[in-house]
Amino acid sequence: MTNSDIADIIQLTGKLLDLHDRDEMRAKTYIASVFTLERLENPISEMSQKEVMQIRGFGKVLSANIEEIVKTGQLSELQGLIDITPEGIFDIFKVKGLGVKKIKTLWKDLGIDNINDLKIACENNKIAETKGFGQKTQDAILESLAFIQAQQGKLRMDKGAFLSNAILEEIKKRYPDVYEVGQVIRRCETVDLLQFMVIKDGFGGLKFDESTFKQEMKLSSPSAWRGFYKDFQVPIEIEKVASKDFVNKQLMKNSDENHLKFQNEEGITLLSHLSKISFTSEKEAYKTFGYDWIVPEMREGLNEFEWIEKHKNEELVTWDSLKGTVHNHSTYSDGKHTLKEMADYCQSLGFEFFGIADHSQTASYASGLWPETVIKQHKEIDALNAQYQNFRILKGIESDILINGSLDYENDVLASFDYIVASVHAVLNMDIEKATLRLLKAIENPYTNILGHLSGRLLLSRKGYPLDYKKIIDACAANRVVMELNASPYRLDIDWRWIDYCLSKDVMISINPDAHEMKGIHDMQYGVEVARKGGLPKEMTLNCLSTSEILKVFSKK
Repeated sequence: MTNSDIADIIQLTGKLLDLHDRDEMRAKTYIASVFTLERLENPISEMSQKEVMQIRGFGKVLSANIEEIVKTGQLSELQGLIDITPEGIFDIFKVKGLGVKKIKTLWKDLGIDNINDLKIACENNKIAETKGFGQKTQDAILESLAFIQAQQGKLRMDKGAFLSNAILEEIKKRYPDVYEVGQVIRRCETVDLLQFMVIKDGFGGLKFDESTFKQEMKLSSPSAWRGFYKDFQVPIEIEKVASKDFVNKQLMKNSDENHLKFQNEEGITLLSHLSKISFTSEKEAYKTFGYDWIVPEMREGLNEFEWIEKHKNEELVTWDSLKGTVHNHSTYSDGKHTLKEMADYCQSLGFEFFGIADHSQTASYASGLWPETVIKQHKEIDALNAQYQNFRILKGIESDILINGSLDYENDVLASFDYIVASVHAVLNMDIEKATLRLLKAIENPYTNILGHLSGRLLLSRKGYPLDYKKIIDACAANRVVMELNASPYRLDIDWRWIDYCLSKDVMISINPDAHEMKGIHDMQYGVEVARKGGLPKEMTLNCLSTSEILKVFSKK
């Protein structure tokens, strides 16, 4: 088990200890240990109990529990707590703004132990009238419940791709000529349907192991199997198609319906065009329709046909076109690997630069860097750079944008960096006017080079805060600030739908992994995939520039 897996078990145990009033001090110890667990450089599963006990804050009981988790994959104490906890309480844990104490009040004082009863209580104004809550909390709960309901049955793109591949391998055992289609191929940031196509000529439908593939008979047909895979809640569709129809069907399945509704100069829709003749390739289908081939990622029915005409001579960004990365963390703040380990790993991937952007001093929860620590890190960077050939570490920082829009250091400290990634991490509940003004001030700061994870969203768990996007992007254009596309599959922020507006204003995009460990660098692939959805050319991608070119961009600010 990974350190994160163990941390999840310990954290839930701490919450439930608090919920059931079992041991308040131990509950606090468990929850406090999670941050330390996730920052450990080495797997705790490989440590002895004596070594675990030597970690600050880890006592005999906690270390014994960790040993049990490592050996058995579970914790008996947690299982005992789960057994006495109503199942619906775990859903309430997902509601934004509700800590254990408030959940305890809901359950023990009001008898609310599921989100349906919680919603009814809010609608009846019962929560607003409860001591310790109020109208503002009630409104926030209702908003969070609506968001949770809208996300049910969805997966983030990374989880969707992983599950889709697992299902693909299962289908191959029975039908080798099978292909993934749909949202996974279009690289949608969230997935609510997994689709596959099996090439099978002749009569007869598709049959699968009923213990693994659970068919919904009412939704299925002789040509399409529909249902679920194991206990996963995301529906799947497996369509049988004749070999002669494969290209046409594949193009249809790999396109949003609005893409298929697009009309050419003759007034014929793409869908109608595909219905007339069987094509041997997608490029042939598009060419006879009057357009160059459009990559599946872009087939969303927005402006892709206009884009393909306007950007004929430009190449979309790819992983291979990336030359480095500029938003990453190390053990100086809340990363798992050292500065040198992160840089060496980037060099091994063939990159020519690595930008460190650890957290700034206000981010105490992430061991943000005090000015004296910044000096220490810069000295290490200078020493490492003296050893590298054809590779360079860039000195950056992820500076918190404070409530008033200021950056998180005095100007003399800010001036010591090659670049600044300015990001909001706290006070995410401002209204649209205040939140926009806060970012505008940060953008206008002469030291801001990159605006980090614009909306603050966490896919499927937290909506982004309200913003006037056009004002923000216009300000980036006026102040030569680069917009980040945070490539973490949890964020993918800025939303790809705003990339076209960024391009219209000549605002460059930086695909940043926000990596906290070496393998996190690979998250840039998710960023590349959604950037391609938005039509991002490599020429407008900051980290497709060479080291000298990227430093010129920073120096212009």
